[in-house]
Amino acid sequence: MTNPPATATRPEGWAEVRAHDQVMRYHRTGAGRAVVLVRAADGSHPPWPELLDALGDGFRLIAPEVPAGGDVAAWLSRFLEGLGVARVAVVAAEPYCLPALELALLDADRVGHVVLVAGGPAAQGGLAGMVATSCGERPLRLLVVRRALAAPDVLPGVLRFLADDGIRRSD
Repeated sequence: MTNPPATATRPEGWAEVRAHDQVMRYHRTGAGRAVVLVRAADGSHPPWPELLDALGDGFRLIAPEVPAGGDVAAWLSRFLEGLGVARVAVVAAEPYCLPALELALLDADRVGHVVLVAGGPAAQGGLAGMVATSCGERPLRLLVVRRALAAPDVLPGVLRFLADDGIRRSD
């Protein structure tokens, strides 16, 4: 029996990792810098439906099945440990904004960028900045955007933010 051809450039589909005697399932697509999308366990209501395609086109998108209840930040830390990735970006939609921020602050050497998709009126727009942590050597890059904003208004900025490594280059 022959094996199907491998797709090295865009692995897609479901995968599992084991960490701390727990099996954790996730969906993966794309290639490049790792972005972990934390959203509702059933996969419904992504921050913007277009976000999944946009991230999958330029990044290695990892969308875990986050269990309901419990310490989500600790679960995410174990999940990242199981993945074995060095440094990731995290995009979190409500109700996972606070656990994602907690993860980033407690594991600052593993999480470099955080995008929080918060509720609230679109008129409030979004905020971008850097947060210094006492746990890591590098600052945490943070972007807060409002869920009520239209995808065409938000996605280009989110993608630029995630692609920026924070290193200033001189020409």
